Amino acid sequence: MDHRSTKRMWEEWAREQKGWAKGQFRHPPFFEPHRRERGTLKVAILMVLREEPRHGYAIMKAIADAYGYAPSPGIVYPTLQMLEDQGCITMREEDNKKVYSLTSKGREYLETHQDVVNSIRTIVQQPKWSSLPGIGVQLSEIAKMILANFWALNNDKIKRIEDILEEARKHVGEVIFER
Repeated sequence: MDHRSTKRMWEEWAREQKGWAKGQFRHPPFFEPHRRERGTLKVAILMVLREEPRHGYAIMKAIADAYGYAPSPGIVYPTLQMLEDQGCITMREEDNKKVYSLTSKGREYLETHQDVVNSIRTIVQQPKWSSLPGIGVQLSEIAKMILANFWALNNDKIKRIEDILEEARKHVGEVIFER
């Protein structure tokens, strides 16, 4: 099998595995399908601040704990600035940290966007990779290693990897169903 046909094979496999192609298995599904919907992170931040005032890192940690996905600082901090500019939150300095609080306008925004709040709550109630410590990370690392190095695979290596994965699947099944 040459390089091009191996690449084509993995690309076809990735398309068939719709979740892998969309990155759902790398990131838990908090922003799927909401990833493309505007305002989801904004609402999540407001929901977290409704509980109590927090600094930026605490906001990211609260979102990660509640939703199983930690948005990057490069997304959170501009969103916090936007929310402050819109009057939905206020910021004050406390112990050299910027602490953000929800305003009445932010509460009003949550009330008028109850559909997004409800969809986020529904997603939160679903099981997520974070409830299986390490398993999602391990599966993701295996997939990334295989897909990133597909060019080094030939039929023999592919067969050996398939055999290893099949053996692992059997062992995992034994663990799951043991009494």
